[in-house]
Amino acid sequence: MWLLAAPAAWMAWREAPWQQWAADARTAVGEQRSLTLADGSHVLLNTHTAIDIRFDARQRRIALLAGEVLVTSANDPATPPRPLVVTTPQGHARALGSRFSVRIDGALTRVAVLQGTVANRPLHAAASVQLKAGERTAFDADRVLPATPLEKGDLAWEHGMLLARDMRLADLLQELGRYRPGVLRCHPAVRGLKVSGAFPVTDTDASLRLLADTLPVTVQGLTRYWVTVEPLS
Repeated sequence: MWLLAAPAAWMAWREAPWQQWAADARTAVGEQRSLTLADGSHVLLNTHTAIDIRFDARQRRIALLAGEVLVTSANDPATPPRPLVVTTPQGHARALGSRFSVRIDGALTRVAVLQGTVANRPLHAAASVQLKAGERTAFDADRVLPATPLEKGDLAWEHGMLLARDMRLADLLQELGRYRPGVLRCHPAVRGLKVSGAFPVTDTDASLRLLADTLPVTVQGLTRYWVTVEPLS
């Protein structure tokens, strides 16, 4: 079976829950959007992302409905200061003077911290697990996985890039597919090829050409929206 890396953009939004359609802010496939919130916090929405923003007297809440955000938390002007919390279906991440990313990845929430500390609490857990700058983790609704060091390419998307270091071609195409409307497939014969390099997510056609120039593969497409990476014949 070939790898199905990404659905068509219109199909993805058609199948999305109504909450995503009605979200306070969202992006399409391949789009990024920058927001400044009422408290001065900054939020960068990655591809195919939807959020709701709810500030009240008790907390500042960003509900991540789909996709990925990079949050730079500001000091709250309210007295007393309200916590800044990013919620997901699996739980929440609470900022403690932080710059951090949160991504919904299937049944997991992935968190990476660039600055400060983030307290992660799964939906069914009694306590939070703190993550400090330079670390990343993931959690489901029950537990937080052990932290691992943040890698250089983890947040390269902020600058429009995808960095690969000995990455399987299938995994690279799956990531590129997040930024590309349509279907992107990988032939089984080349799925395990190792890839290193920098690939623009803002121009996935250029990324595919780069792969064809550096690997024994060819890029075949019926249209731009139905593409397969195959071995050279």
